[in-house]
Amino acid sequence: MSKKDVFALGFMIFALFFGAGNLIFPPELGALAGTQFFPAILGFIVTGVGLPLTGLIAVAWVGGGISTLARPLPKFVGALLTFALYVAIGPFFGIPRTSVVTYELGVVPFLSGPSQTTLLISSSVFFLITLYLVLKPGKLLDIIGRFITPLLLLALATLSISSILTPLSAVQPPASSYDGFTDAFIQGFLQGYLTLDALGALVFGVIVLHTLDARGLKSRKVQLKTVTQAGLIAALSLTLVYTGLGFIGRNSFGAVGVINGPSLLQQYAESTFGTIGLMILGVAILLACLTTSVGLITAFSEYMMSLSTRLTLPVTGIITTVLGFSVSIVGLDALLAIAVPVLMFLYPIVIVLIGLTFIRSLLKRPSLVYRTTLSVTALFSLLSALHTLKVLPDPIVAVYSFLPLSDKSLAWLLPVLITFFISSSIRHVSPNSIPEKQIG
Repeated sequence: MSKKDVFALGFMIFALFFGAGNLIFPPELGALAGTQFFPAILGFIVTGVGLPLTGLIAVAWVGGGISTLARPLPKFVGALLTFALYVAIGPFFGIPRTSVVTYELGVVPFLSGPSQTTLLISSSVFFLITLYLVLKPGKLLDIIGRFITPLLLLALATLSISSILTPLSAVQPPASSYDGFTDAFIQGFLQGYLTLDALGALVFGVIVLHTLDARGLKSRKVQLKTVTQAGLIAALSLTLVYTGLGFIGRNSFGAVGVINGPSLLQQYAESTFGTIGLMILGVAILLACLTTSVGLITAFSEYMMSLSTRLTLPVTGIITTVLGFSVSIVGLDALLAIAVPVLMFLYPIVIVLIGLTFIRSLLKRPSLVYRTTLSVTALFSLLSALHTLKVLPDPIVAVYSFLPLSDKSLAWLLPVLITFFISSSIRHVSPNSIPEKQIG
């Protein structure tokens, strides 16, 4: 691919990743972190940029999505993990969130107030546009990479730069949970979970590989090189945008007095630019959420097609769109309340799976390492999710609280590292490996 095409691919990857959560979480993080903004945004970038980029490269490394990454696991476990991932970032949460955020940030400011009727109308129009773009898969690079993303970046740059040049207020002290470099970093790290991008990387990566195949780039080595180059362009763009959005929250919280991401962005845009600011914000939101919705519906549609050869893209695209529309009418707060425990369970599993992918060839017994390490990851991730839901019995809560980093929702980290080192040190012993003088 030419440099121009690589940049277009990089912008397409950026647009696929940059959706609903990417808009609303950085400003909220900036408002809460205050004077501890930089360690907080650094933690956010680790999980919101570094992990997605690593996941994207992992997909290109093995030449396939999560089912390929999970190949050393038992087949039914890999299939179950694939299903859970696609459902979570698809019609269960990721797809409907794009529509709801578009409504709350791009439509409600121009209405007298939210209502179920206007939500239904907004979601209907949003998903009709999304479905049209989904059914034009060959034009994704041209439509998103060359047209939509530059407009999106221009709108976001206008809002972000203005907050740096003309802040609305002095930087405020951090919230108690962000008080200190380490605490702020960990809070940012956990906020990065909510973007869904590390999960999305495992399905968006497949879309990118299909795009390269359509362009005639079928060599695994060439695909890996191209994805890495384009991924770095996307990662740099995401880093700049996240930092700029974080500055909006950091530099306006004292004047606006609102921590909630959507409300903070609305009030900042209106205070700074008036109605024009709300229009700029609305355009940015529509473009960001639309591109992510297209990517997620395309990915889930292709997943459904992989389950049955009788299904076609128009059929699966319509089914997925209808599912996403149906869930979207419950509202953003309800979606977030449901999604957080699910993400607390899935994210550590995906992080470990991506990490193991790059060292698989170095493992003496990859099947053993994968099974034991991911089993422990799943166990402690489940405990963390149930603890978030406050449904664990008191005796288990007491034991869970003794685990290192349990108060940071990272109780899984130390047990997983110990399990990995033990399982990877086990060597297969056979008679041929015993010195001859010891046999018999």
